[in-house]
Amino acid sequence: MKRISCVAVALAAALSGCASGKIKQQQAQIEQCEIRAGKLMGQVREAENKFAALEAKNRDLESQVSDLGGKLQAQQERIDSLAKSNQDLKGAIEAKKGELSGKVAEVVQEKDDLARRLDALQKEKIAADRTRSNLKAARDKLAGELGALKAKLDELSAAAQADKEKAQADRSQRLAKTHEDMGLLADAVLKEIQAEKARIEQDGESIVLNLQESLLFKPQQAKLTEEGVALLDRLGRALQALGPRAIRVEGHSDNSAIKWEIFGSFTSHWDLSAARATALSRYLHEHSGLDPRRITASGFGEFRPAKGNDTPEGREANRRVVLVVEPAGTPP
Repeated sequence: MKRISCVAVALAAALSGCASGKIKQQQAQIEQCEIRAGKLMGQVREAENKFAALEAKNRDLESQVSDLGGKLQAQQERIDSLAKSNQDLKGAIEAKKGELSGKVAEVVQEKDDLARRLDALQKEKIAADRTRSNLKAARDKLAGELGALKAKLDELSAAAQADKEKAQADRSQRLAKTHEDMGLLADAVLKEIQAEKARIEQDGESIVLNLQESLLFKPQQAKLTEEGVALLDRLGRALQALGPRAIRVEGHSDNSAIKWEIFGSFTSHWDLSAARATALSRYLHEHSGLDPRRITASGFGEFRPAKGNDTPEGREANRRVVLVVEPAGTPP
């Protein structure tokens, strides 16, 4: 009997996990897209920083080119001036011809050096422009991928929100249906509830009905009384009206001593509680037509007390049978 109870608990746990499986999967996809989007944003910022650095370097190169061009022009003007002076004063400075020729050679050499530097700077500027163009293309590509990822993220977020709202709406409908079903069961045992011999409550999508021992059995017996049969007839009709819901029947007892009898006595409260749960389950099947594949009988003896066993009231509350009506759609 203990194994049967564990199987039923495991099936209930599996069912509760299925309701949010799809939402968790979509949330995982959203998180992956957000991580990818963050990485792409970092790459875009890095490319923009490189582009800005190249822009600054290009401006510096252009400034150097401009300065060298000015210097080259000044040197050319100086050469022209020196050549004109040399022509005008050729006779006067014949003695210094060698010195002036040397200065002219130095100026020409400096001019050539400046020309080579200008050519190198121009090549470096062309390379910088090419690198800047490549970086701009890479930045545009990353921006496009980021846009696509953002659109995908928005799509997944919208789908996840829709699924979440649908799941919440479906659960609300199931809870409302469970509340309605609980009302049907409560009407069947209204007299017992008013007499405080029975208690019914909703536990999520399940309905829990507690029936005291005195409503169904004589003390330390597992045979239904006439009053218990009448009660189960009413309860069976109500359970039939609920549709294909699985039902767990749990027998419980106190820890008082078992009185030995020649015929029909039980050796433990565990045996007694299991026999009572089985008797009630068989009656619901045989007389109310409930599907036996959807009924589970379990005996817990004195091991799950509702109250303390140190008072008569507590022991009376512990001697009970509990019917747990599982959520609709629970497999048998």
